[in-house]
Amino acid sequence: MDQADFADYLTLSAALARHNRAYHEQDAPTIPDNEYDALVGRLRALEAQHPDWAERAAAATDAAMSPVQAVGGAPSAVFQPVSHPTPMTSLDNAFDDAELDEWREKLARSLNLPPEHDEFMLTGELKIDGLSVNLYYQDGVLQWAATRGNGAVGEMVTAQVATVPGIPTSLDGLTGELEVRGEVYMGRADFAAYNAQAEELGTPLLKNPRNGAAGALRQKDPEVTRTRNLKAIFYALGRRDGVVATTQGEVLAWLQAHGFPISTHSEQLSGVDAAADYHARMTAQRQNFEFDADGTVFKLDSLRLQEEAGFTSRAPRWAIAYKFPVEEVETELESISVNVGRTGKLTPLAHLSPRLIEGSTVGRATLHNQDFVAALDLHIGDTVVVRKSGGVIPQIMRVITEKRPADAPPFVFPDICPECGQPVVRDPADANTYCVNPVCPAQTFKLVQYFVSRGAMDIAGVGEKLIAQLLTLGLIHGPADLYALSAETLAGLERGGEKKAQNVLAELEASKTRPLWRLINALGLNHVGQRNAQALANAFGTLDGLMAATPEAIEAVPGLGKVIGASVAVALKEESYVTLLNKLKAAGVDPQEEAVRRGEQLRGLNFVITGSLGRPRDAIKAELEAAGGRVTGSVTGKTSYLIAGEDAGSKLTRAQELDVEVLDETGLAALLAEKGVA
Repeated sequence: MDQADFADYLTLSAALARHNRAYHEQDAPTIPDNEYDALVGRLRALEAQHPDWAERAAAATDAAMSPVQAVGGAPSAVFQPVSHPTPMTSLDNAFDDAELDEWREKLARSLNLPPEHDEFMLTGELKIDGLSVNLYYQDGVLQWAATRGNGAVGEMVTAQVATVPGIPTSLDGLTGELEVRGEVYMGRADFAAYNAQAEELGTPLLKNPRNGAAGALRQKDPEVTRTRNLKAIFYALGRRDGVVATTQGEVLAWLQAHGFPISTHSEQLSGVDAAADYHARMTAQRQNFEFDADGTVFKLDSLRLQEEAGFTSRAPRWAIAYKFPVEEVETELESISVNVGRTGKLTPLAHLSPRLIEGSTVGRATLHNQDFVAALDLHIGDTVVVRKSGGVIPQIMRVITEKRPADAPPFVFPDICPECGQPVVRDPADANTYCVNPVCPAQTFKLVQYFVSRGAMDIAGVGEKLIAQLLTLGLIHGPADLYALSAETLAGLERGGEKKAQNVLAELEASKTRPLWRLINALGLNHVGQRNAQALANAFGTLDGLMAATPEAIEAVPGLGKVIGASVAVALKEESYVTLLNKLKAAGVDPQEEAVRRGEQLRGLNFVITGSLGRPRDAIKAELEAAGGRVTGSVTGKTSYLIAGEDAGSKLTRAQELDVEVLDETGLAALLAEKGVA
């Protein structure tokens, strides 16, 4: 044995073990999937050439097994461990048609058929890039939900999974044990929306939809999980007492008939040629999926043949994952601009020579912050490799330094604000750079724009053009000045007029009585979006209470934590925020009376909202919580009312089983009127 080669093997094995932990246990992958797959291929090739190396490495490093034999990751100590009645295995991979055909030959041998046998009926499914879960039912009642974990033991995440729509809590007519397997995922649109808001708030971005889904399911507070808008698709059964099925197709039909969401992209296929064609079609359509998929999965359709084929130490012989190619393109970095957000955060943006990637033309890519740019060592004129993170967000993956022009200048992150010229500072809480000038024109414009937006004070009629006019003419210097505008001033502006002026003034007057959380959100505090604003409003009740709160009290607010709480506490003591809050109060914007008056009527009542309703669920939820009610995601014996619209589904069934009172929107309105909720 070549000792140097074995040392290289140990180094590669240790690197893969680290990547496994980062991906499966920490939800923070450190390399792209294609690079990870390449490392796995190298390690497997070495182990095939040297069968004794894996055992020798395990003895030398005290590892239980080779990282390519491991399934998933170790369950987190934060959650209660739960044993799966039947193991949740991983899948072997194919990367081209030749490897797919090799799988067919191995499958034929495992079934004692000639290697050339190709008369297999298969099901083709998409390989969704999310987090695998197992739902365990006993006599038709959901007992728990768990992550895959290491395949034998997972993490119990029942309350978190309950926030995912479309998961039945009871199944009529079933006895015995049942395991339902599927994938919880974050849709591409929800992923993009989450990152857009995080970018605005200066909070950490999600790396990809899979990272978003896995991180959400591992939140201790299910209400935090709910903010990610997770979805699920189910595709398999483990233990299945009482479920009659002879094929994978019948399994999918059974799941759909019992209310579980399944993929609309599954197909029945005859032979690997049809499978290869299916994979090619799905590859061409991949940019149109509402979720992120990293390949296709082929399974023997016959459950009897699946049982005969059996398993290797980590994967079924009767299934294979055929991975999509990662589409990356080379392009030129033309320039880098630095934008200033409403919180003062400086965000660099790469301007690229436009290229087509996965169906759309990409000409820009976010660079996140100064550290991200420094890690890439970007020079203007560099040739860079770009891919879409999660199939959605363009991201520069690396620089091809050998193609760097000799005169390409390195990008130097500014030490002064590009909008106002004042010095910038780095915030150690999030490693971002901020302009702290309270009168920075870029911040002022975006702060006023955010202040009037629908998610904040919801002041209709005050758009970008009007804000720009008011700032340019010196008629306002911040959000509070909006309330000092007169009808005469507004009517005299370009595209003004008396009617428009009166409408704007009416909206401004109405905004004075908005709920306290809207005002807190509208202030533009770093790290504070709607959820944290609601937490602060619930904790302190009034604007005066918030302004007088000690740093310790703010840090203790559930959901904020020490770092964010400290940031909020410091900001609220800054002169610019104190001045803004005092000016708002002087203008009559002080929702403390409404917060006190409306905060008790529904105290002690628990609500669940389900189905299609005439108003957005978030609006109904906010109304109930503003009056002291509590809104949860699952129906239990402690639920006071289920608010049900059309297609209410399993939650309605569960409410009827528990004799929970069910209200439609008319019934809800009557309840609110009875309780004195305006």
